[in-house]
Amino acid sequence: MTQQLVSSVPLTADQAAKLLGREPVASPQVVPSPRKPAAGEPVTPSTDRHPKKDPEEDTPNPPPAAQESPRIDDARAVIGTLPALSPALRHIPPGMRDELARLAARWLDAGHTSSDIHEHIQRCLPGAGTLVQRPGGFVRYLLRDVPAKELPRPANRLSPRLEGARECAGDHTQPMLFRPLGDETHCPQCALKART
Repeated sequence: MTQQLVSSVPLTADQAAKLLGREPVASPQVVPSPRKPAAGEPVTPSTDRHPKKDPEEDTPNPPPAAQESPRIDDARAVIGTLPALSPALRHIPPGMRDELARLAARWLDAGHTSSDIHEHIQRCLPGAGTLVQRPGGFVRYLLRDVPAKELPRPANRLSPRLEGARECAGDHTQPMLFRPLGDETHCPQCALKART
């Protein structure tokens, strides 16, 4: 009876062939050739960088050159007093103050006063006890759109179409306007009724 030897050490292909009394067989696998890109050398994609081209180069309407407002110092003062308006505005980052001052300067250039800006911000503040997470971003949001300054209307001013018209003092269901020829107070219909 023959003894079989069992080895716990793995055999290589050559050792196994010698044990079996056979010649080693060449593997049918082909070694892959080195990889070459289809066009040019491999390049890693760029990330987190600005494009090398000038962004205004292809823009048909480039933004106008930023001009500093003549009211920028007044606007900085307005932004500097914001922490006094509310405890919610005490932690505006110092790095945002110039940006907020430029936004406030746009309001001042449009004819608004510093009181108008403060009143607008106070109207929009959340209720007492409500935390403002990003006070600088909150103020930026409030100041980004500048409302048109409303001019006070003169009291009882008629449109140019009605210049020279007067309200009839007679009995009418609705007010009746007429153009007097002199100093009459009644329209021609009421004047005719009064004569007859």
